[in-house]
Amino acid sequence: MNLSNENIDKTVEDIRKFFERAKVSKRDLLKINLIVEESLLRWQENFGEDQEFTLKTRYLFGTPKVVIRLKGLGYNPLESQQDEEIFSAQVMQNLLNYETAGTFYEYKGGYNELTIFSAKEKKPLKIPGGSITVAILLAIIFSLAVGQLPQDAQNFIVEKIAKPLFDRLMDLIMAITVPMIFVSVAASICVLDDVTTLSNLGLRVIKRFMVITLFIIFTTMFVCEIFFPVATIEGNSDLLLGQFVNLALSMIPDNLFKPFVEGNILQVVLIAFATGAYIIILDKRAAGLKSLIFEAQQFINKVAESIMHITPLIIFLGIFSTLLTVSTESVLSAWKIIAAFCITYFLISVIMLLRLKLKHKISLRDFIKKNSKTFTVALTIASGTVSMMTNFEVCKKDLKIDAKLCDFWIPMSHSLFAPGKVPDLVILVFFGAEFSGITISLAQLLMLAFLSVQLAIASPKGYGGIVAIYMLVVEQFNISEEVVAIMIFAGIFIVNVSSMYSMIVRNCELYDLAHEVKLNAAEK
Repeated sequence: MNLSNENIDKTVEDIRKFFERAKVSKRDLLKINLIVEESLLRWQENFGEDQEFTLKTRYLFGTPKVVIRLKGLGYNPLESQQDEEIFSAQVMQNLLNYETAGTFYEYKGGYNELTIFSAKEKKPLKIPGGSITVAILLAIIFSLAVGQLPQDAQNFIVEKIAKPLFDRLMDLIMAITVPMIFVSVAASICVLDDVTTLSNLGLRVIKRFMVITLFIIFTTMFVCEIFFPVATIEGNSDLLLGQFVNLALSMIPDNLFKPFVEGNILQVVLIAFATGAYIIILDKRAAGLKSLIFEAQQFINKVAESIMHITPLIIFLGIFSTLLTVSTESVLSAWKIIAAFCITYFLISVIMLLRLKLKHKISLRDFIKKNSKTFTVALTIASGTVSMMTNFEVCKKDLKIDAKLCDFWIPMSHSLFAPGKVPDLVILVFFGAEFSGITISLAQLLMLAFLSVQLAIASPKGYGGIVAIYMLVVEQFNISEEVVAIMIFAGIFIVNVSSMYSMIVRNCELYDLAHEVKLNAAEK
């Protein structure tokens, strides 16, 4: 090409498109265009329009590079040769100051060469699951290494170091859980502002909790009957009334302080609900107490966020200890439990999403994409607290759900609605019955449904509380206590999937509730 104005314009445009495809920043791209155009015009002025030049573009090891070659005496277009030039030395120097690109001139073999390049984009290394994945891998590696030591040494490491430290860290998590639930529930009631909204929306939410929980229970029973066919229509139904009465009585606390000391979540939730309701009823007379509840919520959430940084260490210690103590037979027995969990989660998630699509005519792809951040956090971290914080942002900004409804539903659903916990008890009973060689009567199935509702509301956090409930259930159903260890082991492998499934169910319900509330408001 010769140095005509037409060819200069075409060359500048070709270089612009080349670096644009290479994803060079807009700022660098603008500077490169100005440098190339000014350099070619200076060569044109010095050598004349008939002088020929060549343009070469290429990728070298992933780095975009442009070379402009012109034969003739040496002439550096990047340096000002005359005082009257439009681009002074200072301006040219500023144009050569890039973020990631570079331009330099060289004269060799009778050719002037102008070279422009952009550094290869550096992408940070991302590990799926982040620190949680690293913790799991390290736990497997360390357990294999410690497994080569004598049995006495293994016992010492597990019993004297790993388990005590794990228990202490879990106690730390537990220490914040009970007050966090109380403050979250009370604050979510206070957000409603008036008694009418509390009555209408609160009762509607509780009804939804109950309906979806029962749906999950009977869906899990259906899946369990495929894997563990132990149900029978025969049996004594006298236990049902007694269990219902016990469930109702268990909600009434002896005093206002005992539930917090003992960690009785069901009673704590009841006290929190009453506290929030009375603050709304008192209205302006309790304005100071209402502000205190909101401030306490912010403080406890910050504390919870700080404590959650030890989650990878807890996961490491839990998996490390389990891999060194669980028998091979238990591992082989757990596969049916894991399969039952996964199929149950998948079936319920699909039904909830399809229900949302049919009822509200939405794109499931778009809905899942908007919720992807919440679902990813739940799947990788498996922390209800961290997932809840992320979900606030997603529901308000991406799903465009009313902020007050989000502030009410999300904390309340994490306290009263536990779709991930419900299948635990059902699968435990069905697997335990098959493991122990017994059958489950219709009356026992109904009792199991009521117990599952209670578990969904009042299940204590951590392995200690879960084991206590498991032991209570196996005694009531005359199931072998050995199944408890197998369930705990199986639970390690599905905890992340369970967390994501729970968020799918919760957000489907929140989206449906938001549209129902909006529709009712429009009708009025």
